[in-house]
Amino acid sequence: MSLSVEPTENNRRRPSTDKDRRNRWSYFSNREDTIFKLSDNENDIILSKKERYQIAICQDGKFAVTFDTANLWIKVLENTDHRQFRLSKEKTTSAQHNSNNQNDDKEEITKTIARFKINENLEIDKFDKGDKSLIRETNSSANNSNDTDNMYRWSLDISNVQNYQDKYFIFVAVSRIDVNEDMKGKDTKSDYKKNIIKRRFPNSDVRIALPGSYSNKSNENKKGTAIYRLKLNKDNNNNFDFKEISPVTYCYSDSVSGICKFIQNLDDIDQNDYTFKRFIVLNFNGIYNFEYNFEYRSFDLKTRFDYPKSIENELKHWHKENLEEDCMNKLLTCLYNQYFLVEHYKNNVQMLEVYDLADMSLKTTPKRVERKDKRIRNFNYNTFSVSKLQICFTRGLNSIKLYFMENGLEVVSKKFDEFEKIYSLEFIDSDEKLLIIGEKKSQVKLVIWDIYNTVKAETITLENFSIVELSNRLARTSGNILQVDEEGRVTSVLKKIDKLKQNTSEEEKENFKKYTNKKDGNHTIHYDKEFVPIVIDKEPWVIDEYERNSYCLNQKKEGERIQTLQLIVGRSTVQIWHQIRDDSKSKDELSKLPNKGGPFLEYIWANGIPVNQERRATRLRIEEFKYKPNDGSSHILDDFYLKVYWYERASSDKEKTEEEIRDMEDKEIEKMELNRKAGKEMEKDGIMEMKEKVIQKKDIIEKVNAVRRACRALEHLNKRRRFLVTNYIKIHQYEEMIIYIQHIVWRFAKCKPEEFKLLDVRHNVMKKLILGDCNYLIKLILFGDKSNNDKDNGNEKKEEFIIRHIPRSVSWPGKNFIKDDDLEDNEMPESDMELAIYRFKGRELKDTVVVAYFLEYYSSHATDYAGWMSTVSKALPLLFKYNYDDYARKLFRKECFANQDYFSAQDPYDIIPVEYQAKRNHNIKFRAFRIDKLQSDEYEWYNRITRKLFNPFKKMRKIIEDFDNYLEKSPLALRVVPLPEFTIAQKNVEQNYRLKIALKIFLFLFIPRWYKISRDKKNLLSPFSRVVRYENNDDMYDNPATEAVIDFRWQKARNFFFFLFLRFLVFAFCFIFISWKYLNHDVISWKLRNFLFALILIFYYLATYLLATELIQLYFHGPRKYFGDIFNSFDICSILLSMIVMSIMLQHFKLSDGFASVESVDVGLMVGISFSTFFLWIEFVLYLRLVSKIAIYIYFVIYIIKNIFPFILFMFIVIMGFAHTMFILLKNPNDPEIKVKSDTLSGTAKNINNETLFDITLESKYDVVDKNDNPFSSFSAAIIAAYFWLNGDMVQRDRFDFWVIDLFTLIASIFIVTVLQNMLIAFMGGVYERAETKGRQALLRFRANQIADYEALEHFHFWPPEPEPKYIYYIGQSKNFQEWYQKRKDDQGEIYNDFEEKPTNIITQAFKDVDYDETSIWQFDDDNSSDTKSKKRECSTDYTIELPEIKEETILSNSLENCQEIFLEKMNETSNGKFDDDNSSNTKSENMEGSTDSTITLPKIEEETIKSNSLENSQEIFLEKINEKINEMKKINDEMKKVNDDIQNLFNEMYTKFNNKPQNF
Repeated sequence: MSLSVEPTENNRRRPSTDKDRRNRWSYFSNREDTIFKLSDNENDIILSKKERYQIAICQDGKFAVTFDTANLWIKVLENTDHRQFRLSKEKTTSAQHNSNNQNDDKEEITKTIARFKINENLEIDKFDKGDKSLIRETNSSANNSNDTDNMYRWSLDISNVQNYQDKYFIFVAVSRIDVNEDMKGKDTKSDYKKNIIKRRFPNSDVRIALPGSYSNKSNENKKGTAIYRLKLNKDNNNNFDFKEISPVTYCYSDSVSGICKFIQNLDDIDQNDYTFKRFIVLNFNGIYNFEYNFEYRSFDLKTRFDYPKSIENELKHWHKENLEEDCMNKLLTCLYNQYFLVEHYKNNVQMLEVYDLADMSLKTTPKRVERKDKRIRNFNYNTFSVSKLQICFTRGLNSIKLYFMENGLEVVSKKFDEFEKIYSLEFIDSDEKLLIIGEKKSQVKLVIWDIYNTVKAETITLENFSIVELSNRLARTSGNILQVDEEGRVTSVLKKIDKLKQNTSEEEKENFKKYTNKKDGNHTIHYDKEFVPIVIDKEPWVIDEYERNSYCLNQKKEGERIQTLQLIVGRSTVQIWHQIRDDSKSKDELSKLPNKGGPFLEYIWANGIPVNQERRATRLRIEEFKYKPNDGSSHILDDFYLKVYWYERASSDKEKTEEEIRDMEDKEIEKMELNRKAGKEMEKDGIMEMKEKVIQKKDIIEKVNAVRRACRALEHLNKRRRFLVTNYIKIHQYEEMIIYIQHIVWRFAKCKPEEFKLLDVRHNVMKKLILGDCNYLIKLILFGDKSNNDKDNGNEKKEEFIIRHIPRSVSWPGKNFIKDDDLEDNEMPESDMELAIYRFKGRELKDTVVVAYFLEYYSSHATDYAGWMSTVSKALPLLFKYNYDDYARKLFRKECFANQDYFSAQDPYDIIPVEYQAKRNHNIKFRAFRIDKLQSDEYEWYNRITRKLFNPFKKMRKIIEDFDNYLEKSPLALRVVPLPEFTIAQKNVEQNYRLKIALKIFLFLFIPRWYKISRDKKNLLSPFSRVVRYENNDDMYDNPATEAVIDFRWQKARNFFFFLFLRFLVFAFCFIFISWKYLNHDVISWKLRNFLFALILIFYYLATYLLATELIQLYFHGPRKYFGDIFNSFDICSILLSMIVMSIMLQHFKLSDGFASVESVDVGLMVGISFSTFFLWIEFVLYLRLVSKIAIYIYFVIYIIKNIFPFILFMFIVIMGFAHTMFILLKNPNDPEIKVKSDTLSGTAKNINNETLFDITLESKYDVVDKNDNPFSSFSAAIIAAYFWLNGDMVQRDRFDFWVIDLFTLIASIFIVTVLQNMLIAFMGGVYERAETKGRQALLRFRANQIADYEALEHFHFWPPEPEPKYIYYIGQSKNFQEWYQKRKDDQGEIYNDFEEKPTNIITQAFKDVDYDETSIWQFDDDNSSDTKSKKRECSTDYTIELPEIKEETILSNSLENCQEIFLEKMNETSNGKFDDDNSSNTKSENMEGSTDSTITLPKIEEETIKSNSLENSQEIFLEKINEKINEMKKINDEMKKVNDDIQNLFNEMYTKFNNKPQNF
């Protein structure tokens, strides 16, 4: 019921009917709010009870509300520490960070919008602006709870600011929850629509003008929900305050209570302009949905949605009415902003379902397989947070998982040893970091995890930070976290952290110094001490001379070795080179130095300026460089500060040439340089803009940022590759740089896979590698190094597969995926998959192998989860458009389309609809359905009616099916189409739903459908429809997933074309009936004449309708595609021919007598009618393709005709050859004369008495030149006669007596009748065996084309249509999937196998461990990465390893070299045995840390060397020493002989000791 308010003089509203009042929360005034004055009670606010506060924050974080549940005071505050999401650092301003922050140093939120007190009936009792003091009574006790506290709980929420007609409002919702009734298993679902609105003010004005006006209500506690609306003022600075002249209005319900939530879809609207989506109340019975109407200012209770099935089962089992625990805490853990999370856990598989309450649909389904040996702990408190792109989830333990919202794939899983329990998560700093609140050993801790930049976690401890009642006292959303204490003070947690960092961080005094410099041509050298540059020119793509600046970052001399680090600034790059040289070494000894004593690249940064803008005027310019001497740090790199800037084009005049644009830009740059040097501000909105970059030591040693720059440099260099076509030296330098850069990237991706994956997520480095043509590097990142498999006793030890890349098509907010100069054409790819297709289109297949890499990588993982194919589904149309058919063919045969492991955490029969689980289901091929929507009772009335109508028929059908049927239901297999969003259009085309119903009906029935998507905008279609447009083979349709997609979308399209079929039937009936009356041309009655006239009008209308439909199709598809389909030719011919014949026929029609005036039927018109009827019947048969059981046979025939047509054509040519031969022989048998066989019949004529009267002789007259007697006298008739030889009708042999004719007849009989005819029969038999498969594929193609056509058409919906689902589920019999997979098992190899070139040594050189890795400034021994399986184990060496004993028999029976090998083998056995003993305990999963207390007794190795190395390294050093000694002995013959003699004497002594006789070797 609706609240009906008696109108007053100042408050009139339109009368409302019972229908209007049903299920509506109405505001009390429909007019403008009138002026009133707030109470100015000077007394302070006295609190009689101990406060119990709750806090809530709106979705955008700008406003918050606190509620004292003890004293019932509500306070609305503006968040003065509001932190808005920054789209990019370049566009960030202080106003964007906090436009309302008036005191940046103040952590407490004090700006109060309004404060009011409510009574037990949720009516406003008192009101003030928040400027009065709170006085707590001295006798107030903390223990002031009464018996009703356990019976009732409170829920609180606040909305974003609502803007409607330039008026601003904010809503506050409070719900008093009856725990026993609404949070336990008491079924009140059927009562929720009764008495929703309670009449609050029956005899008074609706405005709340005076505090306490309505405080005389009953104090009886009861459940209820109230929504208060506050009207706000907005100033020019976007600040809000309460509008004092406006009343506070509210609406109330005492029927529904639960957790309150204002829902707004922030993804689809502008951040500063919000509109209500819905208001919901959640309790045990479901989700109650209230739609808000701004025009009538009312809340309408539309529907109640059910929870997902797993949650419903849990609530019914664990939160029954007779149990103590209610379900409120459980529901709260499932909520975050507009998202509702459901967790499944089964068979060590965790699966999440995230529902978007804005549209009540499934948003994503992350999945993770847990370790089987994982320990289960008692504490389990699920909490999650959602960012713009990702969802972060924890079960309350010390492990956190990060998933993509787009596809549900796991980004990273990190374990935090800082916690034992985790209570809260929130993305902060524009989703760059994650704030985690938890505790360990009863100590509360906060950790800030820098997810993408440093990948490090920083622990913070805040004083007086309590986790008591954290769910009520902490509010978080969109990077804003507020907390209310027990006295009602609201503070910003992030502001506390900022202040703590400022207080604890000590500012270091800058001791930076300046370098001196000297100039060497265009090369300026900067140094502190004299040094010789190790590199001079390292930008080989620059052909002309250019300015360079070199800086000595470090130069250290150790003995004869000199170690140098040099930074060089070129035209568009900044590089750091490293060299360790020893001038005293000979050329042969240089191989022992890192990189053979040559310089190697350590770091590179490129400014990414477009190629056409790079020149001297836009070069890198150095604004400042300073350095700090080594402060005792062990790192070789000294601290430095480099600031460079350059100029790029901001805008250009397209009408001018490139040279004119450059001249203008150079003049503008000169002007800007003068202004910069003069200290003037740069002009904005000019044709050029200045960009800056600061590079410091931390940018180098933080590997994540350095690798990001290296990937960008690969793209930068590759765009300049074409400038090096003819210069061999520069090509060599270029390739050398590419090797160095790729080695940097590969080394990081190999050692830090998790960090590389996060880097790709944030900065999309894979895109840069694609544009850099790093094909082999991409393969290694995707698949690892499969070629380097160690073999041990014939068993291969393959590298464990590590995920380093995740597909996605949604870029980081504020970042464009592609830049203007990335691709030559104007394509706009959205993912790496699409970029690879665009990048390599038109090239040879071996050059496009990157596309195959991605397809193989994604499809091989898709057996576990369909989200891996999220970018493939959108890129499939491009595969067919750009003729990657070989890749597409292999893709649709991959295992992911048949064998899937998606439902490990769920029971498939909980997902499959009940109607599909019927007993008689053995004929099921594939049936598709969707499960992405929450079920509601919106159409419950409709369902009740349909159940009553159709239940008797269903029961009868079930009885018939079960009668004499002993077969049980077949096992069904549940699958998902592994192509997410395959049927979702890329862009929603606007639909006009506001047309009147009558107009929609008229358009639907009488106007031909036009295409809402024009022929040049087909890219707006869904990926499925675009694939159908581009594909040209049947491989796609020989796939169960494709069949499921077609089955899912066919019903709507079939209904539309079925109505078109009905129109054709009426059209054909009109023609046939009218033509029949013409052929009869009898006299008819006046009623029939009127009926004929009506049929004529209907005929021409339908002919126009159908012809217009065909012409629209012709324009949309184009003549080539339209007439390329033979069926379209029949369509248009059947219509045009019928119209022409009807127009000729109507010339004889008269209204007075119809066709009675026709004396005789015109022969030509009769032929026309027959042909028209024939085409109409053909068209009728073609329309039967809408019926699947008939359509399959139509395509059988079509397939057979297509396959035998070449053979029939061959037969026709042969027959025409024989016909031509006979035509030459028998064209005129009289010249020359050919003997004609006589055909004579003789007999006698007798009377009735059997008496012979006379003899009779009958002789046929055969005209040899008449084609009716001699068909071979005419060439056309000869062809027909020769064809009938197949039936044995050989007229030439029966009539002519000529040996040549007999000879050709014999040849034709053997070749045509015996050979070709039997070949045709055999050929048709083989074709028919394949017709079933091919015919079904052709049927699927027909349906797919009809679906694509239907999608592009304009539709007239009588209610808003449901959006297409993200995932399509389907079922089929298990054996069907197995049979499909087994038939294609031989074609399951890697997609790239047949197209990949073998990499050369030069290509693979960058992906090997090299000697200078050990001396590089980048070391990967530290363990600062997230939890990965690639961490190195360091040996624990708290023991002494002695040299092994070798028996004398072993020494005597082997040579010296063999003895060395035996010694080393014994050493390895000893060390391995030691490790086996240490690992025998259950500590194999723990990392073994090295100990410097170990001593390894090795000959001639210093103790320091042993202590600084692990056991394996010590063995390597030992071998190195032995090899050095052997090399020295080989070089010096005298010393070698002496050593050999010593060794021989040693062995002789050992032999004599054991055998008492000398032995020579």
